[in-house]
Amino acid sequence: MNQKNKLASQHAARQTHHLIHSLGGLPLLGLAYVAGLALQGLGLVTNLFPNTVLWCLPAYLLAAHLIYRSVHLPVVEQFSMLIINSLAPYPVLMLGFALLQHRYSRGAVLTAALITMTWFWLVEMRARKRQKLVLVHLDPEAPANLKNKLGARQAELMRHIELVFWPIGETSLPACNGALITDKPESPEQAHQLAQLKLHHIRLYSVAVLAESLTGKKAREALTDPLWQPDSNPAYDAVKRIADCTLVVLLAPFWVPLGLLVAAAIRMDSPGPALFSQTRTGWHGKPFRIWKFRTMVQSKHQETQFAQKNDSRITRLGRFLRKSRLDEIPQLVNVLLGHMSLIGPRPEQHAFVEKFAIEIPSYPYRHLVRPGLTGWAQVMQGYAASAGETHLKLQYDLYYVSHYSIALDLLIAVKTVRTILTGFGAR
Repeated sequence: MNQKNKLASQHAARQTHHLIHSLGGLPLLGLAYVAGLALQGLGLVTNLFPNTVLWCLPAYLLAAHLIYRSVHLPVVEQFSMLIINSLAPYPVLMLGFALLQHRYSRGAVLTAALITMTWFWLVEMRARKRQKLVLVHLDPEAPANLKNKLGARQAELMRHIELVFWPIGETSLPACNGALITDKPESPEQAHQLAQLKLHHIRLYSVAVLAESLTGKKAREALTDPLWQPDSNPAYDAVKRIADCTLVVLLAPFWVPLGLLVAAAIRMDSPGPALFSQTRTGWHGKPFRIWKFRTMVQSKHQETQFAQKNDSRITRLGRFLRKSRLDEIPQLVNVLLGHMSLIGPRPEQHAFVEKFAIEIPSYPYRHLVRPGLTGWAQVMQGYAASAGETHLKLQYDLYYVSHYSIALDLLIAVKTVRTILTGFGAR
């Protein structure tokens, strides 16, 4: 057969697709600019409209960059990511106009935002039709192994790929753009098949890597593999630190008065102080004191343990505070002090950290980034109330540590709104 495959992965192919088609949206902004000039000539708009369209060009380019950088994220999140990334730069642009006291047309910003979102939605739809991942596999057990790793969402996730069996002795390689490999070749025939895949420039995927790209969590094998280790992103860490401090300071007129009201309500609801503090493990394993609004009854002797569903220690007001996440407001001070970030793995109690670090070799790697008020594990799984759930939580945390970026943080921020509105994962 005539194979025209490249060694690039499916992620690289999607990035190339988006990079090329990002240029196609520029003429649409040009048409909006020309339309603005025409409307200005008719006296229907002022010169602010076409001028603002030109100012929207950097926002469009930023949206294109965010989408380009997010194609590696789980495929089921791609449409959510597309909407978030295509629209997010425009409120930032409007904030910039407001801070600089620069006049602009809201209608032009809205028009440019809709053009951006619609264009990239069409690009994504075309990509999904043309770039479905078709994988050949040599092992008849490969589909079952993959489905086992996908868990409860396997039916939903398997729609995004197609598996084709290539039996031993079949000389013709099926049409595909990748191969799912489970183990090392066990026979000369399988070794020959593997060589044919490489000669045809077929990209090879392990079951663990494919499952990670579909589910958004690290494979359980990574938790116990002593040779696997992620690394941090110092440049983005610096940008994120600046963004955290800026947002917390700008929003202080809202969260400080709200925090004072919550503190007063706690004092009236049950005896004891309004604040509760505890030592947690933070960035690079350094301990710090975290602050929260008290949601449990005051106790002098309190063992280190997970909070359980319908925990009798939680006060009446405390249940509401936990469900709405208002008990986390004091941690904004921890963010300003550099102990935490707005987004990152939740900081764990030191006793649990020591225990899990012994049981799970990869556990300490979650401390490569600052802990956060909300994180990937919280919006995908919720609260971990047992050692077993902690393993699953760690799979999500390590995925975040491996892939954290502006695009992923924006997705977590939007999903956090859902957790606040629904109380998902609260204890």
